Amino acid sequence: MNTHWSKDDMPPIYKPVVWEPADAEEAVALKREYGADAVWVAGGTLLRTQWEGGVAPMPAHMIRLDTIAGMRSIIEETEYVTVGALATLKQCGQHAALQQYANALYMACRHIAAPAVRNLATLGGNVASAVGDALPALLVHDASLLWVDGEVASLHHEQDAVDWMEQVRMGRRSLQAVLLGIRFPKGPVEAGSLLRSSSDIGEETTVDLSANAVSYWTDEKGERWRELCFFRKLGRREAFTPSLVTVALRCWISERGELTRVRVAAGGGSGLAMRLLQCESMLEGRSYDASWLPELASMAAQEFVSYSDPFAEAPYRQQSAGNLLAAGVWESIRDIEEGR
Repeated sequence: MNTHWSKDDMPPIYKPVVWEPADAEEAVALKREYGADAVWVAGGTLLRTQWEGGVAPMPAHMIRLDTIAGMRSIIEETEYVTVGALATLKQCGQHAALQQYANALYMACRHIAAPAVRNLATLGGNVASAVGDALPALLVHDASLLWVDGEVASLHHEQDAVDWMEQVRMGRRSLQAVLLGIRFPKGPVEAGSLLRSSSDIGEETTVDLSANAVSYWTDEKGERWRELCFFRKLGRREAFTPSLVTVALRCWISERGELTRVRVAAGGGSGLAMRLLQCESMLEGRSYDASWLPELASMAAQEFVSYSDPFAEAPYRQQSAGNLLAAGVWESIRDIEEGR
């Protein structure tokens, strides 16, 4: 393990000790030793924004995570795709396995911040912040989080992302946990269903990318189901701004228009992402009809728990979430009907 100081000519308040642990266990031990005086640092893009904005103080100790080997890879296995916590947003937004098996996350990573930020910002940092725009996408893909946690007996453990978000909501989040990675089940996707490669889409595009990959599966009765998946973000300007609201949806639609395995989530800004279970129940097993989209928008607005700040009131965020969700369903099914 190495340590070093920041430049001597900086004011004392801005002279944190920077630790470079050799592995996650050592990082946990450092956090246990220095407690609230230490923070984890990977890409550092969110932390820097908070420090410069006066939202959080510069800590006495920074514990680097980017020195830990093996946390930048994206590994495709038989049943899962595992993304290392230090994989950058750019890396995630260009990876074919995520495009096929976690398409909402793939799209989210192409919309978060500006390209220069995505080059540095990590998926783990976005998730561990508990308010990152990627979180609704994780929730609709039934993701689990891989931790090394000094507060649990097993040290290494896997936790459903929904359960972790509930811990955060209840104020029971572990302060000694290092996020190692994020794991997604592949689900019933048929091999070879990916239609377009990520190279077909420019890195700096700001248009919606919901049609960039199509996946199918066939049930035991021989009926074919197509994945319906999207991510939507509303910001104060068209591009490169913090979100006001983000929504994600993933489900499967049959040739008859019936929906199943529905997952819906919303978040954005400084609010906590959440699954919209009532909306999921409304859609599960239902055949698509544009006439019920206003009902879906209204239900999402009522179910989504949001907050007010100088930029937007809670009712506006809630209504926007409902409108984004309904519009996303309509646009996605329109694309299917038009053969896109």
